[in-house]
Amino acid sequence: MANQSTTGFGLRPLRNADQSLHSGGLGEWKKASGSAAINHHELVQLQATGYVLSSTTTTSNNIGSLNGSFYTDPTTSKPTWSNYAPSIAASDHVCLINDDPRTMFEMRTQLTSLTDPGSVGDCCPIVVGTGSGSPNYISGNLLGAAGGAGAIDQIKIFGLTRDPDNQDVSVSGSIWRVILNENMLANGVAGI
Repeated sequence: MANQSTTGFGLRPLRNADQSLHSGGLGEWKKASGSAAINHHELVQLQATGYVLSSTTTTSNNIGSLNGSFYTDPTTSKPTWSNYAPSIAASDHVCLINDDPRTMFEMRTQLTSLTDPGSVGDCCPIVVGTGSGSPNYISGNLLGAAGGAGAIDQIKIFGLTRDPDNQDVSVSGSIWRVILNENMLANGVAGI
């Protein structure tokens, strides 16, 4: 049976790891004027400058997934909401990020090496994939290969999705419940 999911969608918030509902509370983080675009539900990092940018496969100073952004459009001078953070010259660009360290997300993988329940508790990096682009700008982040016992990485696997249409681990596209392991707001990650 093939999985229904055929493309990545980044880190989609599901609920809190303590089983409470995810209230959708979002933290406001500044984005530098003209910096690279960040897609919807993309893993976001805090840089030493104090601004946010998309995370890479090795970033440990992660803060959450992008839910949208707010800025003053330089062409129309109007306040603007976007479900992603475009590369735009706006000095007031604020990113709204799912930054609660207890947030559990769902994330797709292209791998067939993850097993249920064998991969539960493993840590994995993200795989930076190409997002969907216009008009939706959805993240292409995918769940990478598990590092095995003792490995420390960006994402920790909590389990396979509860969606029966995306539970086939023998083919590409299974979806997993995860939390951020290397999270600036939750653990002893070094300062930047």
